[in-house]
Order: sequence, then C-alpha cells, then structure tokens
Amino acid sequence: MQAREHERRDWIIIFLILLFGVFCILLASGWALRFSPSWALDTSLDSNLDPNSDFLTRRPGGFIEPIDPAILTNPSWLNVFLTPGASFTTGTPFPMATGTFPVMHTATSMPVTSPTSTFVIASSPTMPLIFIPPTSSSTPKPSGPKPTRTPTFAPTPTFTFTNTPDPFADLQITKTDGATNYTSSGTITYTIVVSNPGGPGNINGATVTDTFPAQIASVNWSCTGAGGATCTANGSGNINDSVNLPVGSSMTYTVSASIIAGASGDLVNTASVSLPAGFTDPVPGNNTATDTDTLITTDPTPGQIGSTPDGNIYNLAAGGTITLNINLVVNGHAGWDLVYYEMPAGSGILLDWVIIEISDGQNWYTIFNWGDNIPDTNSNVDVNILPPPPNEPDQRDISSASLYNSSGVAINLDGVVPPGSYPYMRIYAPPGDTDGQLEIDAIEVLP
Repeated sequence: MQAREHERRDWIIIFLILLFGVFCILLASGWALRFSPSWALDTSLDSNLDPNSDFLTRRPGGFIEPIDPAILTNPSWLNVFLTPGASFTTGTPFPMATGTFPVMHTATSMPVTSPTSTFVIASSPTMPLIFIPPTSSSTPKPSGPKPTRTPTFAPTPTFTFTNTPDPFADLQITKTDGATNYTSSGTITYTIVVSNPGGPGNINGATVTDTFPAQIASVNWSCTGAGGATCTANGSGNINDSVNLPVGSSMTYTVSASIIAGASGDLVNTASVSLPAGFTDPVPGNNTATDTDTLITTDPTPGQIGSTPDGNIYNLAAGGTITLNINLVVNGHAGWDLVYYEMPAGSGILLDWVIIEISDGQNWYTIFNWGDNIPDTNSNVDVNILPPPPNEPDQRDISSASLYNSSGVAINLDGVVPPGSYPYMRIYAPPGDTDGQLEIDAIEVLP
C-alpha cells in the first residue's frame, strides 16, 4: 500500500518537472528574442528574384511582375516569434527606391532610438517580410556600408498633341459678267466668287489674282466675305489679294470696268485662286475661271435701209448678218415698238426667212424669228391669226391687210426683253432662202 502511494508521488513530481521545463524553455526563448543584440535582415527577402535582371530593370512603367510563390507563404514561426509593431536595429540604413509600390498597412510601432535606422515590422497583405535569425556559427560580415542597388524604371511615354491643319482643300472660283458681248467705250461688271465649300482644311493665306486685259481702261473693285471668310474690302486695278477661307465660307468680288475706245477682239479675262505653300488642291481644275465676250461692231448703215419704206432695197445674202445702230427704248408703253419692212410685192410682201435680234451692249435677245414654225405672238404676223397655210415657209405671201403700213412686220418688245435701252440691232438671213437673199427695205423705231 505504501509502495503504490510512493509510486504515484513519483509521477506527479516528473510531470511537474516537465511542465516547469517547458515553461523555462518558452520563457528563455522570449527573453532571447527580446534581448538579442542585433538582427540581420536579408534585403532580398528570399524572393528568389534577381533585382538586376533585364526583366526588372527594363520593364515598362506601371508593369506589375509575377510574384515568386516562395514569398507568399508565411513561415509557421512568424506569428510566434515576430510581433507586429516591434522595432529592430539594422546594420545600415535601408535603401529607399523611387517609384510606385503597393500600399503597406503598418501596425503601430514602438519608437526606438538608434544611431543607424529603424525598420518597423509591417502587417501587409501584399508583401510579407521574412527575417533570418543569426546563428553562432555565422561568419561576420565585412565592415563598412553595404553596396546598394537602385532599381531602374522605364520612363513614362510622353504624348504631344498638336492641332495640325489638313494640308489640302478644294478651293473653287467662278467669274462672270452676265454678258456674251461688249462694246467700245462701254462699261462691264464682273462678279467673282471664291469659296472653300468642303475643305477639309481651313485655309489662311490663299491668294486671289486677276490681271485685266488691254481692252479695259480702268477697274475698281470691292470684296465681301461670308461664313468667316476675310479679304481686302476694296481696291483698284489688278487684283492680288491674300484671303482666309474657313471650311464652308466664301467671298464675292464686284468689279466695275471701263472699256477703251476703239477696242477690238474678244474680251477674255481670267481670275484664279491659289493655296498657300504646303497645301495642295485635290481638284485644281476649278481654281481658275475665264469669261469671254465678243465685241459688238456695227456696219455703216446702208443707204438703202432707211427709217421709212421707200422701195430702195438692201439685199442681204442668205447666211449673212448685218448689225446696225438704233435708238430703241423699252419702257412698257402700249402698242408696237419696232417695224421691220420688206420689199413690197403685189398687194403685200413675200416674207423671207429672217431672224431679228436687239442688244443692250452685253447680250442679244431674239425678238422675231420667221422660219422656225413657232408663232411669234408678239408680232402682227403670228401664224395663228394669218390665213392658211398655217406655217412659215420662205417667201410666204402675206396680204397688206395683215401688215403695218402695207409692208411692215410690227413687233411688240414688252415682256420679251427687259426694260432698258437697246442701241444695237442684228438681222440674220438663214441659209436655204429660195432666191438666196433677204430683201430689206426699212427699219422704223416707234415712239
């Protein structure tokens, strides 16, 4: 009985000794950690990554490289032996690299005064720190500062945006005086329109030019812009104007010109627009515009052609033309304005094919055409009111009862031509006349 009680006491003593031993081990390890003279931090963090590799030193800016799995698993002793917030003295200041790094969530640290530097253990979900405790068999490291390596980061690309204008635009120009003819000592008005309808470039510094021909004695011009276009407001003589033409804009030049006395030949005038240096026009064919007018010259009025019929006939060969000076004003008064007389024949006339035109010095207007089988309703020989046959053959026999003053074709000009003065008359004998000529007796202008 006593032997069994003695045996139980022995087991209790052994258990207490083991418990005390475990307690002493834990206590000794804690004090050893607390009073360790120094700790060495391997700056490579055992990541197995070479910081000098081409991948790390030449990687693009902002690139996040893969992480070695070896540094993602915390060692089992980390939470036991390392306390978040503890401070340890390192041998040399920890080199700080410049750049952008993951945000660290740092635990509250214990301030420690150190002659070198303080490294605070951080609680980070992205980059855990691993410490290698020193051992008694480790070889002392050479004195002096450790070599440092500065990470190299690729420069951030720089983008420069400039507002470069489109290097081409389809500029266009038109020119007209609204006329087909001109006269000596007369006047003429040109309208020149320059535009940039579709660009695509806005054009600054284009040049508009117009050199006027020898038939023009003097020139005055003005210019107005639309849609943002700008030009010289007015000038005289030849045009050589620097202009600005945004897309969709246009400008209009109005040119008043005086013709010299004794002018001859066709009046040919060309205006052009050119782009500034460095620009091209995809449609260069519309960069020039030409207006051509024919000089009106009158023949001396033959003595056979008077203002009243007298039977003294002027024969105009078929296919021929004669231009005469007249003094005709169209002002809207009622009645006939002009009478054309042919050679009397019997009790009337044998009307030849004939075309009669009048001009204001710039354009010709047809006022009578016998031979096209189209009724001239502005005359007294309208085929709709003449006796049969209802057509317009050459040498049509027309009774004096249908004519003006027995042998005259009377013509009304109101509504046929614009009101104004008409100093020129042109008579044309179409080819194919039966007797090969047109017999003209007189031309009378009615008041």
